[in-house]
Amino acid sequence: MSAFELFVLSAALGTDLFSVAVPLGMNKVRRLIIIRSAIVFALFHIIMILTGYHIGHWLGGVVEHIGAYHIDWPAANVQNIAAIIGALVLAGLGLNMIKDTVRGEEVASPVSPLRGSALFVLAASVSIDALAAGFSLGMMDVDLLQLSMILGLVIFVIALLGLGLGRKLGQYIGSRAELLGGLVLLLLGIHIIWSTI
Repeated sequence: MSAFELFVLSAALGTDLFSVAVPLGMNKVRRLIIIRSAIVFALFHIIMILTGYHIGHWLGGVVEHIGAYHIDWPAANVQNIAAIIGALVLAGLGLNMIKDTVRGEEVASPVSPLRGSALFVLAASVSIDALAAGFSLGMMDVDLLQLSMILGLVIFVIALLGLGLGRKLGQYIGSRAELLGGLVLLLLGIHIIWSTI
């Protein structure tokens, strides 16, 4: 694949992240946390696409050896299950943000979605589509170093833009920014589940 094709693929994989990053950024997030989160999101996307690539490459060899050339059904099921799991994580995060706002809890609570294990779960859920993309790339001739560099850079920039835009919107919206962000995440999760089923 050419560098341009890898850039387009990376941008497409980053759309889910952007739609999640904007409402998360509305939670009075500091710049250092935005940068740290963008790095984690980029690393998770790279890890997922490389994992998918190697699994897809291995499956391609198995399929070629057996002589069966159609394995669309299992890949589609894995992708649907992964999408539903990711959507449930987003909806749960949205519900938690709404609950905290209704109860009047501060955003700086210890269970921030961009800190600790919550960040890793979130990064894994928004990078699941990179795993599915890696399956198909495993059956193509792809420069893995170039793929990793382009994907990492594009995802890092998309995360910075999404979280930064959300941060600015949160400053204008004020105290109800977390409620709006939680509502957006909840609706996004419901939409993903609805469109997957």
